[in-house]
Amino acid sequence: MNEVNELFTKENVEKIYVPDIVKDDLLSIIEEKLKKAGFYYRVAYRVKAPDSMLDKLILKDYRRPGTENQDKKMQDLIGIRIILYYADDVEIVKNFLDTIFSMPGVWNTTEANEYEFRAMKINGIFKLPGYLSKTIVNPELGDYVDDTFEIQVRTNSFEGWHEIEHDMRYKGSAFGTGNEALARKMNSILATLELCDDSVVGLIEDLGHQHYKDRKWNYMLRCHYRLKFTREPLHPYIEEIFDEDTELAKKFYKFKREPLLRQLWDNTGDKGPEITVNNIVKIVNQIGPEDERLKEAFVKIEHEKKQETESVAKRRRFEPFKQLGSFMVFKADTYIDLSNLAMTDAFRKAVGYIYSWVKSRYEDVFTDLPESAETYVNAEPGYSVNLSYDAENVYFSEKTTHLDTKIPTRVWISEAVICKEGDRLKFTVSNRYAEPADRYRDNENVLFSRPNFFGEIADNIGIVDVERMRESVRYVEDSKDYDDLTTLIADEERTFPVIVFMASDGRWLDKFDMNYFAYLVGYYAHIKMIRSPYESRKFAKDYGLKMDECADSITVFYPGREPYTSYKTDIFHTTFEVIKVEKRKYWNENGCRAYRRKLVSEIRENNVL
Repeated sequence: MNEVNELFTKENVEKIYVPDIVKDDLLSIIEEKLKKAGFYYRVAYRVKAPDSMLDKLILKDYRRPGTENQDKKMQDLIGIRIILYYADDVEIVKNFLDTIFSMPGVWNTTEANEYEFRAMKINGIFKLPGYLSKTIVNPELGDYVDDTFEIQVRTNSFEGWHEIEHDMRYKGSAFGTGNEALARKMNSILATLELCDDSVVGLIEDLGHQHYKDRKWNYMLRCHYRLKFTREPLHPYIEEIFDEDTELAKKFYKFKREPLLRQLWDNTGDKGPEITVNNIVKIVNQIGPEDERLKEAFVKIEHEKKQETESVAKRRRFEPFKQLGSFMVFKADTYIDLSNLAMTDAFRKAVGYIYSWVKSRYEDVFTDLPESAETYVNAEPGYSVNLSYDAENVYFSEKTTHLDTKIPTRVWISEAVICKEGDRLKFTVSNRYAEPADRYRDNENVLFSRPNFFGEIADNIGIVDVERMRESVRYVEDSKDYDDLTTLIADEERTFPVIVFMASDGRWLDKFDMNYFAYLVGYYAHIKMIRSPYESRKFAKDYGLKMDECADSITVFYPGREPYTSYKTDIFHTTFEVIKVEKRKYWNENGCRAYRRKLVSEIRENNVL
């Protein structure tokens, strides 16, 4: 027997921390889809208990050379169980889950056997969204615990027995040698549960057929589609059409559920259609029969609803005040370009842009704001302005705060300083927000926001990070351009990254859209394109690129860090998770656009570190 891995200790296991954001966002992503599709379901979430985790690490002996698990890690640190009320929903939900995350699940299912009954296992392993995996703290066992999570899909009938069987058979040996008769009896109970699941579906389908024969269309639809319908009854216009044409009604009774469920599941609206029998008839008619009488009926129904609708204001529930955390969303430590203006002129002009921004935002709150920039301090509930202006000593500072107009718990803080530093004009800016820490999400996926005056100063005067920043690509055409590039890369005063493109194949570059990329990040990243074949080869040699792939590549130089290069094959195989947390949206992109999103996100994240 192998000795236990010295890292597999309770102390190391207990250092693993999974924050609540993982639970909140995973359940939100999954339940949004289940609710939209109208499934009857319950969802449970768990983080593996330390003792259970330790037992599994020791039992499986992950990463031990020469064993079946030498290349494996524990994959179920986080587990989600979806409990469904109808047996035929299990396979549908399993298939639908494969469309949510960056890759389909790796599923492990119990094979059906005509001679044996046991609890059906349908377990899928999914990769955690990157922004969530980064929040998990695992200082000692990162090489043994994967950045994945498990989803188990069960019927309500089997839910309890899965727990019992797992503990009795998998974790223990209660049904071992000498207990064959009792094991058989256990299997017969499981067979009864499976029969119950099938019988419930069959019974409700039979009930729906009886309602069809009795022309009770409302109940027929509810029984056949078995969704979590609202109480809204079938509209009389629809009932009248079905009464006149029972063959049309039969089409709705015979219609397969999965195409309807797929359309509801895939809906990208904030809420999706309400699950009413009327809406289901409307959607099924669009997918299948396309009956003109029904289309006309729904036009009339919608017209009547508009006439009857009344707005009902909902009172917002009060929540106790919470301590606010502070989260940076933009910062810049630069200089103002003095190549075209004297320092005092550039100072006054830059101060003017900042003060115009302050005045346009705050003049309705602070009616005594002066016409032009001067020292000024004032505060009102939710707002503050603090300006210090000393033209003689070439100094100006701005600090303002204001409430977010859409998110009541968020406060924005903008700070900027312009001051003389030798023969240069230093310009520093930061923008951050404060809100309850439990609302915080990773900046790269939530927002990145530089104040408007930063762009105005960059556009109209110029900002300098070793060289002037521009929202455009600068091309390297000759040896002088190349020397300027290498000097910029090596300059220890540089605070923004340098992104160097080389492209012999313009097709991938068109898909990437380098000019749009420069527009997005050009005021906080230097965007360069080497077009000279000679300089391209020299760059590849000087910075250790792969000579056979460097002709199509992107190299990134962050200050104080080793550069890295992505080649065309890397770019083509990029996937990127797009998360719109406030709107609870999540999807994946692939290829050149995904790489552009990823690089923009990385540059922005690096900016606020």
